[in-house]
Amino acid sequence: MRENSRTTEFAAYPIAEALPDSVIGDLFVDPMDIEAFWLKWYLRGFVPLGYGKVKLLVGRPGSGKTHLLRHLSQKAGDEGYRVAIVDAKVERIALIDDFYRAVAGKLPWQELIEKTLRLVIVDQLGYPEFQDDPREFVAWAERSRGLTATLLRRDLREGIDHLLTGSDLAQDFLIAVRTGADHYLAGDEEGQAQVIRWFNGERLGASLRKAFGLHSDLNRRNARGMLVSLAGWVHLLGEAGLLLLVDNVDVLTASQRVDHRPYYTRLARDQAYEMIRQLIDESPFTPYLMTVFAGNDSALSNPKTGLPSYPALWARLQTEVRTLRPNRFSDLVDLDALWEQGTQAVERLPRVWNDGDLAWNEDRVETETPTTVGLEWGIPRRMVSEVLSARFSDPVPEIGWSGPLDDQGGTDS
Repeated sequence: MRENSRTTEFAAYPIAEALPDSVIGDLFVDPMDIEAFWLKWYLRGFVPLGYGKVKLLVGRPGSGKTHLLRHLSQKAGDEGYRVAIVDAKVERIALIDDFYRAVAGKLPWQELIEKTLRLVIVDQLGYPEFQDDPREFVAWAERSRGLTATLLRRDLREGIDHLLTGSDLAQDFLIAVRTGADHYLAGDEEGQAQVIRWFNGERLGASLRKAFGLHSDLNRRNARGMLVSLAGWVHLLGEAGLLLLVDNVDVLTASQRVDHRPYYTRLARDQAYEMIRQLIDESPFTPYLMTVFAGNDSALSNPKTGLPSYPALWARLQTEVRTLRPNRFSDLVDLDALWEQGTQAVERLPRVWNDGDLAWNEDRVETETPTTVGLEWGIPRRMVSEVLSARFSDPVPEIGWSGPLDDQGGTDS
């Protein structure tokens, strides 16, 4: 790997954003098995049974929050979940309709519509042998079954209605699914694009909504129902559920404006905290949906702008069972505390980075980094910085890590 200023910078400040998907798993270490715990109790347990859950993950810069989210997204995908990752530095999440739009923009709506039609054709109409584009189904059935196009289109409409009948989808959302399927089958790309605009939370206008049979565009009153309907639709299609991963929520606490990042006034910040509180309180009634918000602990613990500044949310997060070891059932998970308790994970971390593939996307190496790596960084970044600095023979000043690596790649006790 060529050594240049970008390589040196990554060695000093390794960030998960710069790692390609192919090495996320190889370089991942799970402190106190928190990811395995979430997989067992939530993604394989509560959520597929029709429950919801919200978690807040906090930790110092370099504690591994983004790496954990990216690895969890891969594991959840293997478990059959539809995953959407939102970067709060890019997407505004002050209100529930903002949050829905941020999530909706990450989803392949045409793929979901096509999957709906495939399910209808196979399960409702009984043609498992048909594996082509659903738009070719009518022509295929005419040739192979001798049926008329009129009857086939009627059967498709009835099959869609039968699939959706009895579901918990909000009325407008259900109508949009049906309308999107109709336009897809008809090859009406413009009509389908308009329906997808509605799914994405864009305004269609009264006349176009009326033509589609929709009552309203996305707003603060119906956004939660849209989010729940989205999770229900995904589950209806045979997927385990919907996992939403929101990184960098500490942007809510910023006191100064930064170009190309959302800025939150006191009112907007309180609205965002209230949205999170409501999502936590209503999670038992949001089936097949799990959401993880992650951010910088020092920012989110600030009494003036962080979580404690909104007592309704802070009090909600303090009602957890307290134990001597970190409580992994807690809604508020401190990643630094997991590393401090997880001796085996700390010992394994340098071995993984010594032995693993250190490929990264150099154009995504962080540029907004301090000039030193001190104790304000989490244990993982300090240890990994030493590993990479040794490999590239380029010392990092002021590492601030008091536990030098031993010959086996662990730390001196």
